[in-house]
Amino acid sequence: MLAAATSGFVMGGTLIIAVGAQNSFLIEQSMKRQWTTLFVLLFILSDAISISLGAMGFGLLLQEYPMLVTITKWAGVAFLLWIAFNKIKSSLANDALVLEMAKKQLSFKKALLIALAVTWLNPHFYLDTLLLMGNLASQWQENKWWFVGGAIGASVVWFIGLSTLTARFAHHMQRPNFWRWFNRLNAAVLGMVSIQLASL
Repeated sequence: MLAAATSGFVMGGTLIIAVGAQNSFLIEQSMKRQWTTLFVLLFILSDAISISLGAMGFGLLLQEYPMLVTITKWAGVAFLLWIAFNKIKSSLANDALVLEMAKKQLSFKKALLIALAVTWLNPHFYLDTLLLMGNLASQWQENKWWFVGGAIGASVVWFIGLSTLTARFAHHMQRPNFWRWFNRLNAAVLGMVSIQLASL
């Protein structure tokens, strides 16, 4: 049981860290201190649902209906490129405007839609959690739910740790140049994720 949980924690942590769009969004919201706890819970719950469904065999749907992945893939590519474009646009503004846009609070509805999109419109999310983690969990047979518990535990540790650490240092990040380069880095991450998605 301990071996299964440890394996789930290690594998889950490795895959969760790689989901760049989620992490970028959470870092930005944590620096703004805007509904951070809600999004941490949303990302943890999303991982828990997807990994659990994968352990129950729902990952087979991805193999039987590849059109679902295709539709999600191109919707995700378009959405991520749109966000990346806006990040680049923000980074080119003057100092005062950069800070103004950095401090601008998103409406709850818009922030929630973005959080859902960077999770559920990302085919990597399905392939990693639903398919790969589901297949790995099934290999543990009677201990598969310990594996799932370990993977969900990794999600809890990562998202709470990331948001807490970011918020702790947020007061050091209120400079125009920081936000300018953060937006550029964010755009680069989103661009790379979109290229990866397009090549699937």
